[in-house]
Amino acid sequence: EGKEYLLKSVGTWLPAQKQSTSSSSAEEDAQKVIPPYESRITTAKLLIECEEYEMAVDVLEGLLEEDDEVVQVWYLSGWVCYLQWEKAKEQQEAEGREVTGQEKEEWEALQEAARSYLTNAKKLYSKLRCDDKPMLEHTEQLLGELGGDMEPQEEDEALDDDYEPCSDEDENSDAEAPMEH
Repeated sequence: EGKEYLLKSVGTWLPAQKQSTSSSSAEEDAQKVIPPYESRITTAKLLIECEEYEMAVDVLEGLLEEDDEVVQVWYLSGWVCYLQWEKAKEQQEAEGREVTGQEKEEWEALQEAARSYLTNAKKLYSKLRCDDKPMLEHTEQLLGELGGDMEPQEEDEALDDDYEPCSDEDENSDAEAPMEH
């Protein structure tokens, strides 16, 4: 019953989230319907728990498009890809048949996506000096099972270049500055 309500709830705002990421004109209308960022992270966790992996991926992709410097979102994205990969393997084994070429390609894509997301989570974890040790340990465990970290690419350096540390001081000084009319 809880799963039914969860899916119904997500069904009301997920289309608006997808639309707002594709067009800026719809963004204001979408903000009225779409729950806050943290609530959507919680929703993604619940979807993963209910094994609604595809919908969880959609929620997480929207979150990454909105803010790509949240370690937990990268971690959850990698985790859901890993779980999809595991589920596909288990299903094939339960059916007791040979793996098709298409399945093998899909599995490899899920593996690589999981490695990529988890590698980004680990890098961002270090860069932002996060303190969620269990998440880091699980990330490293999953990466170990997937074949290790992805090799660094040029785009990672670009992410480092545009990183600006945030502090409460900056926000407070902006808030105290008089507004011009």
